[in-house]
Amino acid sequence: MKKLLTVIFLACVWAGPALADFIDGVFAYNRGDYEQAYNTMRSLAETREDGLAQYYVAMMYLQGQGVGQSYEEAAQWFRKAAEQRIKQAQYRLAELYMSGRGVPRDFEYAYAWYRTGAEHQHRKSIDALPAARENLSAEELEEAEKLSRKFIRQYGPQEEKQPGNQ
Repeated sequence: MKKLLTVIFLACVWAGPALADFIDGVFAYNRGDYEQAYNTMRSLAETREDGLAQYYVAMMYLQGQGVGQSYEEAAQWFRKAAEQRIKQAQYRLAELYMSGRGVPRDFEYAYAWYRTGAEHQHRKSIDALPAARENLSAEELEEAEKLSRKFIRQYGPQEEKQPGNQ
């Protein structure tokens, strides 16, 4: 019991400042202070490799909030967050692959990321799968399923925190 309390205490001390910074960044984002939100989230995204912060940075690049709009930057940050099992980032990255914005248009990758998000029970990912499947030949679908299985193993559901379904 003493060891468990020590671990909990150390986790709170370690995560405390980062959690406070993240909350400050979310408040700044929600009140439209995108420059402050970007600076806060970018710092957390880089120094702590925080998946939720990476997602917010990606959204700011996607929408040009606090930074110049850049699909390429958005795709890079969505990929980092997607690899941290952030289901909304998996969905957004799949959308970019479907449209070819910021990444080469690739229906197999789009399908694999939608499938990974769907494994997290992300409604938008689930709803997007049929349309993504229609863009694939039988051979491409087979390859996309292989890629999906790999992504689900690596980036599929586990205990995680998620931002609202944006």
